[in-house]
Amino acid sequence: MARTPNGRREAARARAELLDDLELDLTGGCSLCGIEPDWRRAACGRCNCDRHDDCKRPTGQ
Repeated sequence: MARTPNGRREAARARAELLDDLELDLTGGCSLCGIEPDWRRAACGRCNCDRHDDCKRPTGQ
């Protein structure tokens, strides 16, 4: 582990990002594009990493 203050700060930041990404993945989000679970497309349920060529808006919206 880094022994300098900047090195420790960077290591702490990397751990925080890892935990945030893990939480997104475990709750149904996507850590690759950073999308929250409830922000997925309503019509297809996919995230921003996917193509949505065949995605249609749900009726009533």
